[in-house]
Amino acid sequence: MNVLRTRLIYGNGRYPIRNGASGYKRNFHFSPQELLTCVTDGLQAIHHVSNVPWWALIPLTTFTLRGIGTLPLAIIQRKLLQKQSGLRSVVSATNPVLKYNLAKKVQTAKSKMEALDSSESTAVVPLQAPLTNMKYEELLLLTSKETRRRQKALFKQHKVQLWKNFILPACQIPLWVTMSLTFRNLSGWTSWNSLSNKPLDPTLCEEGLLWFNDLTISDPYHIIPLVLGTISLCNVEWTFKTLEISRLTQKKSLRPTLADSMSNISRMSIVFMMAIAFNAPVALSLFWLSSQLFSLIQNIFLDIVFPINYSPIRRAGYSKSTAHKDAKSIINASE
Repeated sequence: MNVLRTRLIYGNGRYPIRNGASGYKRNFHFSPQELLTCVTDGLQAIHHVSNVPWWALIPLTTFTLRGIGTLPLAIIQRKLLQKQSGLRSVVSATNPVLKYNLAKKVQTAKSKMEALDSSESTAVVPLQAPLTNMKYEELLLLTSKETRRRQKALFKQHKVQLWKNFILPACQIPLWVTMSLTFRNLSGWTSWNSLSNKPLDPTLCEEGLLWFNDLTISDPYHIIPLVLGTISLCNVEWTFKTLEISRLTQKKSLRPTLADSMSNISRMSIVFMMAIAFNAPVALSLFWLSSQLFSLIQNIFLDIVFPINYSPIRRAGYSKSTAHKDAKSIINASE
């Protein structure tokens, strides 16, 4: 009886139990290594049951996971961007009005200061000084702050807050990292010396295709890394071109924006990924290639089916002359 009471209070060692006012509580432990082990074992079980060779199973697994896990989120995010783009045009239209109203208040304050007598002006200087001494740069700054505040309130009212744009990367990046580590473990890539690496699944050594029969070593002709870099670059250029043509105003200065900095970082990351792919096993490079190909197809599909509204240039079905055949010019018409 005492032994049973001791176990109830202190636990059995494997599942500790805490005795307190809230009752008994178990402590569960989770580690990323256990997740990788489960994913690796599950992938090996699918390969054993389906008898699909690894060169086909890797792209199929990638397309299935991306199609089930990230494609619905990408569609939801694109619809979110469409609503944000429409609301952003409304907020952008109020920017000149806010600038005019603030400039009018500044001009009115300066006129009152000039009209007041010297004895009276000393009493109202502290109240009118912020407006009368305001410079043009300060006026632009205050207008921009007010525009951002109104945009934030409008987005919140329509439930399209900007933080929701990060839901897709928050789900896509952990999935990509998990599957990359899974294929790295399957191919046994633990060091840069391919001769000392031992794959977890020996069938990876003989279930390749064409010139990459062995999926546990790097591509001997470096074809897959070059194709990977090309598709990744096309994906980056397509994505940032979409962001560029969806701008409400054209870029006038040569000063780089946040989008320009992100595009340059993405281009440099492609070079870094290609450098790793030259030495990585084909199984891992094949997963990266499949993932980039799916992303490119997904972005093209979204731009065709769910184009961002209020963009000055349309990717699909765009023509320079959008005038109707019966339309007549009223500017240069001579009667």
